[in-house]
Amino acid sequence: MMNLFKRIAYYFDALLDLMYPTVCISCEKKIDEHTELFCLECQHQVRMTELHESMDNEFTAHFPTFDKLISGSAMYYYIKTGRIQKALELLKYKNRPEIGTRLGQYYGNFLHASTIYADVEYIIPVPLHTKRKAQRGYNQSEVFANGLAETMKAQVRSDIIFRRKETQSQTEKNRADRIANMKAIFYCKSNLDLNHRKVLLVDDILTTGATLQSCAETLVLRYPHIKLYMATIAMGN
Repeated sequence: MMNLFKRIAYYFDALLDLMYPTVCISCEKKIDEHTELFCLECQHQVRMTELHESMDNEFTAHFPTFDKLISGSAMYYYIKTGRIQKALELLKYKNRPEIGTRLGQYYGNFLHASTIYADVEYIIPVPLHTKRKAQRGYNQSEVFANGLAETMKAQVRSDIIFRRKETQSQTEKNRADRIANMKAIFYCKSNLDLNHRKVLLVDDILTTGATLQSCAETLVLRYPHIKLYMATIAMGN
């Protein structure tokens, strides 16, 4: 009887693989290993960071005037026209939210094993404006957060912080313009007390840090004793 169940399970998995094959999150070629994110060719062209292993690092250096950040980490280094850029474009603009979930599930294992991030209680995604979220159908930071939460055994809270207005695209702006663009963008609206709680604020990419810092400052203003950490899928140079 056990052999019969194993055989049924084998054929069921094979059918699922046929109907919903696992593909590389960058080039979209089929890959055989369900736990991997990239095909072998793309794997050789991406560089994963080890920032989750140190408190002060290249990530936290983006926030020299924000002393409430305990630590931060990015999953990958971002290279323009590289494989990570392609994966983020698919995630954000090609209706591929499962890419964010897979990235979160994968990176969550590293963060959960880290002494720095092991006991995170809440994960808060940087919010999109309701108009942009409706157009896209999802918040890419939120699906990344959901994936992280699965492996980190933490709770995603998308009802803590909100975006007050829709901002212009940050892509072509310099640091000063990005910071000016993000002033007074976010606000908190929740009865949950995050003081003395270990909270991970997540976004898709860290460039100048303007969006994350604005969001973090809003949280700290509401919860001055929050234990605040950050994580992103990628980090620019």
